[in-house]
Amino acid sequence: MVAPLRGNPRYRRYWLAGLTSSAGTAMATGAVAAAVLRHGGGAGGVAMVLMGQMVAQIIMLPIGGGLADRLPRIHLIVAVEMTIGALVAVQATLIASGNARVLSLALIAGGVSVASAFAEPARSGLITDLVPAEHRQQANALAKLTHYSMITCGPSVGGVVVAAAGPAWGVGANAASFWASGLLLIGITAPPAHRAASRFAADLAQGWRLVARTPWIAWKVAAGSVVVAGWHLAYGIVGLTYVQTRLGGPAAWGLIASSLGLGMVAGSLIALSWTPRRAGYATCVATAPMALPGACMAVAAPLPVIAAAVALAAAGLAVAMVTWRSVIQRNIPETLQGRVAAWTTIGEIGLAPVAYLLVAPATTALGLRGTLAVCAIAISISAMAPLLHLSVRHLTFDPAPSPERTLATAAHSSQR
Repeated sequence: MVAPLRGNPRYRRYWLAGLTSSAGTAMATGAVAAAVLRHGGGAGGVAMVLMGQMVAQIIMLPIGGGLADRLPRIHLIVAVEMTIGALVAVQATLIASGNARVLSLALIAGGVSVASAFAEPARSGLITDLVPAEHRQQANALAKLTHYSMITCGPSVGGVVVAAAGPAWGVGANAASFWASGLLLIGITAPPAHRAASRFAADLAQGWRLVARTPWIAWKVAAGSVVVAGWHLAYGIVGLTYVQTRLGGPAAWGLIASSLGLGMVAGSLIALSWTPRRAGYATCVATAPMALPGACMAVAAPLPVIAAAVALAAAGLAVAMVTWRSVIQRNIPETLQGRVAAWTTIGEIGLAPVAYLLVAPATTALGLRGTLAVCAIAISISAMAPLLHLSVRHLTFDPAPSPERTLATAAHSSQR
């Protein structure tokens, strides 16, 4: 048995809860989009739902991070799981009754993102409460492995359900999975964070100052914002358009999407069995292959080569994500981890909405392949840029406290 699961019933319950909710979410993949299209929303309607989710997440993450460091994290996550289950159940009811409209689906999707913004920062700190330091890399990797395995396999099951019974059943299964996850989490005990009393606004500002003034975090987040925006364009929008129009339509895109899921699973398996000592180098080098899919499309590579590039990029991304979360858990004081996780996530996804707005002018001026080439160059440079700073190169998983941990702890103490 994997070390975090062995002799750790609290983490086992947490892992089973994640497995349950991921399975439901994976089965519902495409169900909401199918409902939007069925009611005449078209591609613009689907985009509206997705934008509602992202904007709501960006707005609410700082508040979620602050609450994650104030309230018992497990209670916060349970409340979020139950709330999301209720929201998704309303969504399923609207679809089943034929009363679903693009605006109502977008509002509910935004509500789900708002709720999720309260839970995600808490999850990072909760691992610190549940798992000893020597097993956290494996615990993070196992959670990602479970999630991506479900995301890879679940849509095929969900597609059968949606095709046979309609999208309401797929969405309804997702609601039930969140409620089941919440019930599993109720049995977990975790200590509340020990922190001095302070105003909520001061807490948020303290988290932001730590992110902005800790060089290895600031460099990684700034570079990550360009990488994430470039990936959204090169894979999710321009790349999707290129594959659909130039390489064979939906069947070709199905191969690409499957490659992404398989790559994520492979990367999670690597992270499960390998803890890189030079964590700064590992996160940067593992991120760099995300430039490959756009580069391959830019030079008109054949579909199998592009699929292989997507798989390699996804594997690297999974390794980088697990390593980065483990670095945060190791080097940031436990009482600040929720806020730091929230602010780093905002920094990384903050440019993505802007990237959406640049799609039309960029493809008009450069064409699909030209835009993909620019994205590939931007991703490759940004992925490696943090290594220019000494603090990133010095990030390690040594047993002794690192200089970065000492710096962050000192900064935290001076701000209290």
